[in-house]
Amino acid sequence: MKKNQTVNVIGAVTMVTLFAKLLGIVRESLQARSFGTLAAADLYTTANNNTIYLFTTVAYALCIAAVPILTPRLRRSRKEGCRAASNLITIMVLVSAAAAAVWIGLTFTPWVDSLWDGSPQETALLASYVRVMALTLPVIVLTYLLVALFQSLEHFVLQGSMSIPYNLALILFLALFAGRLGVGGYVAAVALAWLLQLAMTVPYALKERCPLRPVLDLRADYVRTFFKTAVVTVLTTSIFLFCYLQDSGMTAQLSDSPVSAFYYADKLFTPLTTTLIYSISTVLFPKFSEEYATAAHGEYLRYIWNVLRTTLLLILPISVVLAAFGTPIVQVLFEGGSFDAASTASTGAIFTIYALSMAGFCALDLLSKAYYTMERTLAPLLVNGGILACNWGLNRLLAPRWGGAGLAAATAVSITVGGVVLAALFLRGAGEIHVMPLIKSAAAAVLTGGALWFLTGLVLNGLESKLMLVAKCVGLGAAAVVLYALLMLLTRQEDFLALVKRCKK
Repeated sequence: MKKNQTVNVIGAVTMVTLFAKLLGIVRESLQARSFGTLAAADLYTTANNNTIYLFTTVAYALCIAAVPILTPRLRRSRKEGCRAASNLITIMVLVSAAAAAVWIGLTFTPWVDSLWDGSPQETALLASYVRVMALTLPVIVLTYLLVALFQSLEHFVLQGSMSIPYNLALILFLALFAGRLGVGGYVAAVALAWLLQLAMTVPYALKERCPLRPVLDLRADYVRTFFKTAVVTVLTTSIFLFCYLQDSGMTAQLSDSPVSAFYYADKLFTPLTTTLIYSISTVLFPKFSEEYATAAHGEYLRYIWNVLRTTLLLILPISVVLAAFGTPIVQVLFEGGSFDAASTASTGAIFTIYALSMAGFCALDLLSKAYYTMERTLAPLLVNGGILACNWGLNRLLAPRWGGAGLAAATAVSITVGGVVLAALFLRGAGEIHVMPLIKSAAAAVLTGGALWFLTGLVLNGLESKLMLVAKCVGLGAAAVVLYALLMLLTRQEDFLALVKRCKK
């Protein structure tokens, strides 16, 4: 794939993914208005965190582990690649079905009591939610392994588009039936809507005519590699999830931040962060394998560094803009109905701090995938394990002083430091690398963020209508983008100048 074609594909994937994520934000906004941050919403949040959210993250890790296995086999032989895909799907659907049965069995044990500190009636309700959501595990696993297959065949848009019907269906439910059926009805709707995501893979299956049928071959040479990579990938791709779960679990011991404040902050942070990062890595991940197979070791390391540096060129200004507008964004999207001003303040503070970890999140994602391509998993495993330990320690240090904001700050610091450490480990042996372009980008982002923060305090008075708040924030955001671009031009930032030239072609 040529560079210009790659940029166009990344652009298309980003647009589709952005549309799907915006629908997701609309869904979360309607959910916030319907259920707020009260006990009913916290029950849903706890059930979702310990089932669908966790399952989706694990299934995405399985997808990442499968791509390096399927891509070379499909290019050698369509029959060989499809058989490998069938084998991995059969194995993991059976494993996921057994795991779902265990999950449901746990709801009849004291495990549920450890998830919720409330009345017996509320605990029983939580157990029923978990049982319904646990049924989605085989569907989620099957969906993501099919995504891995079609991504290996260069159908990159699927991963971004598959949640569109899912979000539309849940938006419809929240608009028409949430008041009548409540949280319990929404739990069932969420579980059933996963079938729509699975259905999005059908057109690709028909187009590719890849013969998928049950195959169970545990002795295949790639199975061990798949499981080894998958186990490590679960941690490395789920690092923010695990930090978030640590944060939301500890916030139950605090009085200033409800669990749902972290839930809604995460539901804003994750889609906004992953839209561009995952769009880039989705398209380039198969390319990593080609580059690694043809380039010398040092050249491959420098290639990954250039990809990371160019990606951070875009991520850094987005991070500071989101941080500056954290509370206004939450106010516009969520405030209303059961989601009051206090909910906006607590959620906005957490989201603002989470937004500052975007660069670290980006580095961890791209560098971990670069390691997987080399079939080296130890460094990402150790770094991400260190992030979890660091977050756990900082949570206990900062939470008593700053409450929910301290928990969010612990996550932001841990992920950022982890990204820096993983980059340092990865680039050993790369030879001479150009660091100055990244320093210029970071300096420009800091200056832009400082100017935006100052202007926001002058322009926003807290009395605006939502429409006026949007207008002011859009104006300030546009000014921030112009300022960042001017700083890039003034410092002659190499990646920015190259990007401008490429866009002119």
